[in-house]
Order: sequence, then C-alpha cells, then structure tokens
Amino acid sequence: MHASARMISMGMLAIPLTLVADAQMDSRDQVELIDGESIAGRVVEFRRDVVLVDRRTVPVERIVRWDRFATARKEGAGRGHGADEVLLVGGDRLRCRVQTIDLECVVARWDLLASPTVFRVPLEHVRAVMFSPRKVARIGRRPNVDRVGLSADELLLRGGDRLVGELKSVGADMVELTTAVGPRRVARQSVATLLVNPDLQVMVQRPKRHVRIAFSDGSRLTATRPISDENRLVGLEFPGIETVGAAVSSKARVDVPLPVIRSVQFFGERILRLATRTPERVVHTPFLGTVRPPVIDGSIGGGPLEVGGRWSASGLGMTSRTQMTWLLDGRYRWFCSRVAIDDTAGASGDVVFRVLVDGRRVWSSGPVRGGRAPRKLGPVDLSGARKLTLVVDFGRRADVGDHAAWLDPRLVVE
Repeated sequence: MHASARMISMGMLAIPLTLVADAQMDSRDQVELIDGESIAGRVVEFRRDVVLVDRRTVPVERIVRWDRFATARKEGAGRGHGADEVLLVGGDRLRCRVQTIDLECVVARWDLLASPTVFRVPLEHVRAVMFSPRKVARIGRRPNVDRVGLSADELLLRGGDRLVGELKSVGADMVELTTAVGPRRVARQSVATLLVNPDLQVMVQRPKRHVRIAFSDGSRLTATRPISDENRLVGLEFPGIETVGAAVSSKARVDVPLPVIRSVQFFGERILRLATRTPERVVHTPFLGTVRPPVIDGSIGGGPLEVGGRWSASGLGMTSRTQMTWLLDGRYRWFCSRVAIDDTAGASGDVVFRVLVDGRRVWSSGPVRGGRAPRKLGPVDLSGARKLTLVVDFGRRADVGDHAAWLDPRLVVE
C-alpha cells in the first residue's frame, strides 16, 4: 500500500502570464459572457478583476471563457510537446517529460514554459501516466484509464501484456513493480501506460473561484483565480503541484509565453454550472438496445468535450434520445449554453436539441449535424420556473454518431 507514502504536503504553483500583445503571433480572441454574448477582439490586458478587450473593459465576474485562436505565424505555439502525458484525478492533464516516479510523486519537466521547469505531482492525484502517447495514437490503441474492480497498480506493455501489482519506481531506463509472484523489472521503453491504483486516488479540492486553462501542447490544468502585479503579470496557482527545489511555503514563479495559451475558462461568480447539479430525472430511450447514460463534463463518445478542437471543461455529453430534468429554486433568471455534435463523431451525427421549462417547449435547435460550429442557446427566461428539461432527440439518421454536446450549460443569476 502507498497510503502513508502519499501523505505529502501540497504546494501551490504560481505562474505569471504576460497578457499583452505578442508581435510573433497573429491571433483572434473571443470572450464569451455569462448571458451568451460574445466579444471578438484583441485581449490587451488581463487583470485580477477585469479583462481589457481592445478598448472595452469587461468584469471578470461576467466572463464564462476566453479563447485565443491562432491564425498565422505560430512561432512558439507548438513548442514544448512533451513525450509523456500525466492524467490527473478530475480531468486535468500535463504533457511533459516524466523523469522519475516513486511511491510519493511524479517528477516531470514541462518544456512549454519560457524556462523549462521541473514539477512534482503527488502520486495520489494521478490517474495514469502515458509514456510517448503519440506512438500509441499512431497505432490506434489509446487505453481506457477508467477501471472498475482492480485495487492495484497496472502496467500496460506495448506488446499487449499487462502486469498487475504495486509500483515501486520508474526511472530513466527501468520500471519496477512488485507482483503476486515477486518483483518485476521491465524496460521503460516497453511500457505504454501506468494505471495508478484507483483506491488510492484523491482529487485536489478546487477553490470555488478557479479557472481551467488549455495550452497549445494539449496540457489542461486547473488554477486559482489570477493575481496581478504592477508589471502587468497575472499569477496563477496550480493546487497540488510544486516545482522541484521550491520551498513549500513560497510560491515559485515561472513565465508562460502568451502564444501557448489557448483558453481560460472561469468557474464561480454569478452562474451555476448545470453539470455540477444532480438532475431530478434522466430518461434515455435508445434507438436500438443499448442504454447510454449522459456523461458529465465529457463526450458520450469518450474523452473530453471538444467541438472544432475547442475544449469545454464543463458540459453534458448525450446521445439521442435523452431527457434530463432539474428542479429550480427560483434563484436563477436565465439559462444559456451552446450546442453541437462533438468531435468524436466526425462528420456524422444528426440530432435536435430542445429546452423545456415547466414542461413547455421554449427553444428548439432544428437539425444539428456533425462537423458544424456550435449554436448559441439563450438566454432562456427562467423567471418563476420550477423545472428545466434538456432534450436531445433523433434526427434523420437514427442515432448513428449522435454525440450531442451541451457546452458550458449554466444557470445565471440576474
């Protein structure tokens, strides 16, 4: 068991982001507000409480997400692609170069930063480590890291074999595991994935106000709210992650080039993310046989919610025909979202999204097909309403590829 070994202190990693115009990258920025309004323009300054988009000042409390889309000259944007991928409990992931793993932590270098930095991640916060996952993707065998019923660590080897036991260490060349028949040592290059014992996994508690950040190398990390300083740097702290060599009581600072940031999604403030609230009723009527319940913050086709390559940390993945109903308590005035078929469906999929308030249809999308941009939904008036129902219905092609996505569905306080 690793239990005692994994009880280590958790620091906060503070990252200053220089959010000013970058001459080396042509891009367009889009800010989505809680009421569904979109603002297109150049983010020229990102402070603690406001974001300056061109000449417009937008309070942070009104922002759902900020996205940056590169359109040309991508120097530095693709830099820092790590050879490995650390999947964290709660959905975050870090593309990096894993140096070592022991009973306590994963030590890895993140080359995406202006100055490559070595991080230490407690092993109890790790779901899996994928070694050179791009090689796995090329041969089409990306493993499922969601396991049930196995209370042990597991190594998935590139040849297809599995080793089950208790991980001892991962070094530059060898991986050591204690199995039921004794110690085993295997070459690291032969290991595709380390699956960490699910019984020992613990999610870092996220503060009420936090952000989810997507980077150009595919890393996605949770951070506390930005902290600005007089140099127009915005500090971000990553709960549960430390830099090697930094004192636990201090906050290490590293530079993140603006071109490598793809989105910042805001949580807290004046909205309730519908995905965080338990529905009163869920009904799925399959076209043929198999029942597929909705997926919280993920795709019904597996993996994160992505549409057009744009990741949404908060959302609902459904297939047709599914109906979800929530009770309302009178505190919320509006419902807003975006709807689409997610990227796992490719160009297939054909559904109709509907919104019912107290059983009455108040919005319908019409046909929505795969490969199309998301459609804006709302604001839908919830004044005096007691129930909100979201429906994904069949289109013209049964349920083939019906990987429907409600993106950033939220209840808004007036």
